[in-house]
Amino acid sequence: MEALELLVPMIVTVTVILMIGAVILLKPLSKQGAALLEQMLKDRREGRTANDLEHLTSAMATISERMRLLEERQSFTESLIEATPESRGRIPERVEPGSPQE
Repeated sequence: MEALELLVPMIVTVTVILMIGAVILLKPLSKQGAALLEQMLKDRREGRTANDLEHLTSAMATISERMRLLEERQSFTESLIEATPESRGRIPERVEPGSPQE
C-alpha cells in the first residue's frame, strides 16, 4: 500500500509537468496553424484557390520566356540595322598572300 501512496503523487506530478510542457511547446504551432487556416478561408472567400495560383504562375513563366525570346530577336534585328551597308551581304574578296590589303 505504501508503494501505491508514493506512486500516485509521482504520476500526477509527471502528468501536470507534461501538460504544461505540451501547452508551452504547442502554443506557437497552434497560432501558426490558426493563421494558415484563416488565410485559406480568406482566399476561399475571395475566390482564389491553389489551382488559380498555379495557373497564374505558369502563365507568368510562359510570358517571361516569350519576353526573353522577343528581346533576343530585337537585339539581333538592331545589330542588323546598325551594320554598315558595305558589310551587308558582301562576300569578302580573296586576298593574295603577297599583296597588301587595302
